[in-house]
Amino acid sequence: MNELEAIKDHHDSLPGPAPEVTARARVLLAEEAGAEPRRLTVAAPGRGRPARSPRRPLRVSRLAMRAGAAVGLAAAVTAGLVLVRGGHDSAPFGTPPASAAELLRHAASVAAREDVRPGPGQFVYVDQRNVMFVSSPEGAYTQEWRREVWMPAGDPGKALTRSTYGRTRLTGGGGPAHVQPPGTVEYQRAGQCHESPLALLSQATDLPADPDQALARIRRDAEVFVRSDQRRRGETDLGQSEIDMRVEKIVGGLLLKLAENPLTPSQTRATVFGALSKMPSATVVPDLTDPAGRHGVGASLRYESPGTWERGELIFEPVTYRFLGYRSWIGRQEGGQVKEIPSSSMAVMAVKVVGSMPKVPKDAAKPMFC
Repeated sequence: MNELEAIKDHHDSLPGPAPEVTARARVLLAEEAGAEPRRLTVAAPGRGRPARSPRRPLRVSRLAMRAGAAVGLAAAVTAGLVLVRGGHDSAPFGTPPASAAELLRHAASVAAREDVRPGPGQFVYVDQRNVMFVSSPEGAYTQEWRREVWMPAGDPGKALTRSTYGRTRLTGGGGPAHVQPPGTVEYQRAGQCHESPLALLSQATDLPADPDQALARIRRDAEVFVRSDQRRRGETDLGQSEIDMRVEKIVGGLLLKLAENPLTPSQTRATVFGALSKMPSATVVPDLTDPAGRHGVGASLRYESPGTWERGELIFEPVTYRFLGYRSWIGRQEGGQVKEIPSSSMAVMAVKVVGSMPKVPKDAAKPMFC
């Protein structure tokens, strides 16, 4: 029996790791492949550092070092060891976050490494599953649809989105007058409609990388807007508490929009997650479900309005802290009570680089909500 067969037999005889350990290990392995190997620490008491072979050259290629880290990580996971990630917010695999701040800091670290950059002739492809909740005098209903986005490298003006509408479900009142039948496919080019799913918020392009500085700028800009809007409305008796409430609503709403927009650059999203971790109203929700039916851990942010409130929930994979999706809620006064109703939800199914995008059919109609 050669050495490889002996290793395989030993591997097969060991108990398998828990699913959450394996999932977390895959993510950290991918992260560490692009980082310095010394950032990965294996907590294995009683084992010293192996001596370097005198015949091996002192200079080791980065590729070899990464391969060594990969082998060590795989062996440690298989053996059921506890692996600890070095640096800030270190925690064992599978450890539930103690707070929303901790969860969002982990999510920021993961987002910073998910940098998807297309090359010449390539496209960023985003696949989303959405649910829209509508309440109107005509009735209340929900509609599901799939949204696919192709964003070419260096030329967002040629981006394309394709929406495929799914089922509609009535939740109250009569049938809606304006709704797309299931199976309807719409194409929308960048700039074709005023409200565009291809639009990227202007704040995403020049936001400071430091979360504290980013939050300070957003809050400062929000206060300037609220003060200006106060003068425009002639609201001379507006108290400081009301001004603060309006400012926090703008801050929270903008951060959530930047976080859930799949076209937000990964580094900016990492900054946004870091800024959200500093919001005092953020709370952790142990179990949330996105529109795709995936369970995750969530960070909930609530901001007040006169007589009502709004709440956004960011959903993350519970072990890897990868961003899964978003849900939003609105509180409304009904019959003397504030009732919570859903507003929208979205699941990110895929974000990757592709080599082509579909052609728009010549008979494609203008989008209904355009």
